[in-house]
Amino acid sequence: MPSAESAPSSGLSNLIGREQAPVRWSVPLICLLAAGCSLPATIIPGSGAPSDERVGGGIVRIVLPKSAHADCQSTDECTLVKAAEATLRAGGTHFMLLPGHGGTTQTGYAYIKVFTLAPGEGAPSGTMSVEEALYFFRRPPAQVAS
Repeated sequence: MPSAESAPSSGLSNLIGREQAPVRWSVPLICLLAAGCSLPATIIPGSGAPSDERVGGGIVRIVLPKSAHADCQSTDECTLVKAAEATLRAGGTHFMLLPGHGGTTQTGYAYIKVFTLAPGEGAPSGTMSVEEALYFFRRPPAQVAS
């Protein structure tokens, strides 16, 4: 028969063993929660943040406009303006809108290939100059106000 002294000590060690297990699991759980709450800004764009993402190899993913904005007349023109602006942010001079944007597999975004050309260097076939895209497709502020 167990003595009165040994019964509480075995119960106490059992109780301590059970209390240590939640503490042992809570530390990694807190670390995972903290890591999950600190996502990079490219995943959750802020309200004023550019909505483009560099994929690699000179390719940039841009978010397509859902409708025409004040500074362009159609959705297609707004796509070219957004592509030109993303190319400027990437440091390029020319861009190429890659096939497939707006289709069933790419809804809401498009991919562009960014080129940086030296003055006088010939542009690859199918590329558009950033300056030309902004000049021809972005409406001047005087037209936007009217």
